[in-house]
Amino acid sequence: MKKTQKILGLPIISISDGMEVGKVKSIIINAEKGAIDYIVVDSGIQIFSARVIPNDDVLGIGEYALTIENEGVITDINRIPAAIQLLQKDIHVKGTKVLTKKGRLIGEIGDIYIDEGDNCTITGLEFIADITQKKVRIIPRDSVITFGKNLTVVKEDVESSLLDTPLQLSSEDRLPEFEKKN
Repeated sequence: MKKTQKILGLPIISISDGMEVGKVKSIIINAEKGAIDYIVVDSGIQIFSARVIPNDDVLGIGEYALTIENEGVITDINRIPAAIQLLQKDIHVKGTKVLTKKGRLIGEIGDIYIDEGDNCTITGLEFIADITQKKVRIIPRDSVITFGKNLTVVKEDVESSLLDTPLQLSSEDRLPEFEKKN
């Protein structure tokens, strides 16, 4: 489980030659899948087109680095129409307002929690009810209806599902009570 903030800026290491081939500049989110589909690479060279790594080519995301097999998996975004479409949708999630299904505006999203071991799927969202609230809560993924450009739409009763720590996002803790007993 990682916050996306911990991924941005990580060195990208090619394990075939042990070289740093860039840094994580940003992420491209697929709102329909609720996952990160592409990593945007900052290679330190001014180029006219973004270079991306499809999430399928990411071997791992650790504390120190994001690893890939070799530099060949880094592709010009112009060669991947699906990545361009996602980029044009401009879904960031972080910083969006949180709206309930029945139209209540209840706060905003601070950061995103992803499961790097499960295709970088979004597992939860940092929820900030208002700027005076010191305690940040977490909206579990199963309470999210839509990841939009400016709004994240959640179930009406989301407040009853809020979690206190990222550890509660693990699948064991998210089982309904009747499943834990049986």
